[in-house]
Amino acid sequence: MGRIFNVILAGKFLKFGGIMKVSVGFLMRTAAKAALAALLLQIPRCMGGEDFDLQTTQAAAESGDAQAQYVLGKRYARGQEVPQDYAKAAEYLRKSAEQGYAAAQNDLGAFYARGWGVKQDYEEAAKWYRKAADQGDALAEYSLGRNYLIGRGVDKDPKEAIRWYRKAAEQNQPEAMSALGELYFRGEGEVRVDYQESAKWLRKAADAGRFEALNSLGVQHENGFGVPKNAEEAVKCFREAAEKGDARAQMNLGRMYRTGSGVAKDLVQAYKWFFLSSRNGDGIGTHYLDEMETAEELTEDQMDEARNLALAAKKGRGSGSSQGAGAGNHGG
Repeated sequence: MGRIFNVILAGKFLKFGGIMKVSVGFLMRTAAKAALAALLLQIPRCMGGEDFDLQTTQAAAESGDAQAQYVLGKRYARGQEVPQDYAKAAEYLRKSAEQGYAAAQNDLGAFYARGWGVKQDYEEAAKWYRKAADQGDALAEYSLGRNYLIGRGVDKDPKEAIRWYRKAAEQNQPEAMSALGELYFRGEGEVRVDYQESAKWLRKAADAGRFEALNSLGVQHENGFGVPKNAEEAVKCFREAAEKGDARAQMNLGRMYRTGSGVAKDLVQAYKWFFLSSRNGDGIGTHYLDEMETAEELTEDQMDEARNLALAAKKGRGSGSSQGAGAGNHGG
């Protein structure tokens, strides 16, 4: 039996009697299944950088394995171990998505939303997001909620947006928790303002690393919206987000230093944070910076000191960029 198995795997064909031919066919099918099963066992390892094996993954993908097709699609999208090729990435993601692989469906939706390797098509993006979301994929639920919020590829519907955001947030999806907190803060359409619900989700998002949520939570602490009014806690939230590069939080921290709210008044620190906020694209930060200069609140030496502190802080963070330069965050 062992010799027959080896002959089959070597691709050699021998002449046997009729009964033996049936046995050989059975063995070939069994061997093929065993080989494929062995390949599939290696697929999870293929996602790792050092463990990735292109030949193994391609063989499994060509055999129709959805997970292998997904992995290969992601690799082509990122240019990892293979040349970056969005069209080829989309091709593999589609093969996986059409087999019902939720992560591939979500990524294919993102490709259509951005026009990566396919013609940009928001309706097609929403279609694939929905397929993945219906399977409980948290990122797809968030993406579909965002589409409903802005009316992209679907009719605008804030209530439907909040329904999908909540589904994703309940799976601890960070962007969804932040978006849900923001939506409850401002209200939209039939969605009523609910500061307590907003604060709850913003805190969860902040704990999950979404520092734009920290800025919004700081605004709520500053004003007593859904949480006890506490200027010191507001400063703490603003500072944590500001130090990570959030432009709106940098502006808000500058405000607190300028007025001495929740922190000792320090105009050099105020100018420093307005300067960083302005550099990161926040228009309100630029306004306050111009206002301080026009009113001559600082000497030239003090402004130079503040700029040097700002540049040192920016260099220490690297690029100093924010998660969208405060987009969607609350102002002061």
